[in-house]
Order: sequence, then structure tokens, then C-alpha cells
Amino acid sequence: MSKIKSTALSLTILLSAFANPSYAQNTGGVFGPVVNEGHRSFQYRLAFDPDNANNTTGFAQRLHYQQAINDDFMWRILGQTRKTGASDVDFDFVQGELFWQLGESENYQSGVRFDLRFRDGDRPDQIGVNWMHEFKLKNNWSSRFLLLSTAQFGDNSADGVFLQSRFRFHKTTSFGGVGVESFSNYGNSRDIGSFDEQSHTIGPYLSNNLKNGWSTYFGGQFGVTDPSADAELRFWVTKNL
Repeated sequence: MSKIKSTALSLTILLSAFANPSYAQNTGGVFGPVVNEGHRSFQYRLAFDPDNANNTTGFAQRLHYQQAINDDFMWRILGQTRKTGASDVDFDFVQGELFWQLGESENYQSGVRFDLRFRDGDRPDQIGVNWMHEFKLKNNWSSRFLLLSTAQFGDNSADGVFLQSRFRFHKTTSFGGVGVESFSNYGNSRDIGSFDEQSHTIGPYLSNNLKNGWSTYFGGQFGVTDPSADAELRFWVTKNL
């Protein structure tokens, strides 16, 4: 695909993310289990809600750095800000993560990721354990499935375990990749509601590999159920070191 066509497709996805309003910002990704020895990278992420751009739910951004320890383990540190009544870039949380690649075969990879998140004020902190699965399909297609579990601790913490899942279909291309991602939040294990009471979103994305280790990601998520965000714009830029 030419640079002109690639840019046009990027703009199409960007514009489609403005089609509907949203009330939540999701800076998370459908992360994979593969750890490449020697890997180091920085990444900036932005999630924007055009319908609520002028209130305290319209904007979130995050910055992270990750580095492989060997070909099985990788650590990541990240910080996120959000728009509040006090500031457009108020502190949201800081989080440490440890990736551990487990099983490996020609067409299947798996792993786990351990998370520890600290928030400010009287909001609860949390610890998470996430299971990652990646499948190699035909014709440069692949898929990922994640199951996320989170427990809270500290001030105002809730009992039970919060459960989520994420899914991705990805097509590797000459310029990077295209695909579809979905995010599902099922709620607390002590009181899981019906499908219509849960948060489910789905949407397309486009990734571009640029020069000198740079790459970009453009995506939109669209709500499937009433508790979900109606729509949001997502943009990442990554630098491999």
C-alpha cells in the first residue's frame, strides 16, 4: 500500500471515531504474550471523547517504558493522567507490570502478566493477573484473547474480583497492520449482571510502521451495550530503542 493510501485509511479511522459520543477513555490494549530478548521501547497513548471534550470525562493520556529481561520476562512502568475539574492532565495512576511468556509453539503463544496499580486520594489501589493467548492463523492473520482479573485493596476497596476480557483479529500488511478489537468488562465476581448491564465495545484499528523504529496506531471503539462508551478515539505512538 502506498503512503498516500495508508494516510487516507488512517484519516478514515480517525474520523469514524468522532461519529458518536462517549463517556469513558480506554487507554488499554490487547497486549500479546511474546517477549523478545533485547526489546526496549517508549510509548505514548491518548484516548479522547469528542462529545465530552469540555467536561471531566473527555481526555486521558499515558506514557510507558518497557524492557525485556530475557526471552521469557519483560517489565513495564507506566503513568496515566486524566482530565478533572482541577486540571486537564491530573494524575490518574502509576502502574508496574511484569510479563511472563509461557508456552510456545509454531501457531500458539501464551503468557501471564502481573500488575500493581497505585492511585491518588481515597481511590483504591489494585493488583491484577492477566492471561494472554495468541494464535497464528492463515494468510498473515492472527488473533489474541485475554482474560483479566483485578482485586482492589486500600481505601474504599471493594470485595470480590473484577473480570474483563479482550479480543483482537489482526492482519499483518506491508505498512503495519489492520484489525478489529473488542473490550468486555463483566463487573465484580460477587455481582455479575446480564450482558446488557455489562460494558462491551468493539472497533477497528490501523497500525503503521515508520522509519527509525517509530510506529503509530489509530483506532476507534464503539459501544455495544448501554453502560459502554458510545465511541472514543485512540491514538498511540511507539519508539523502539
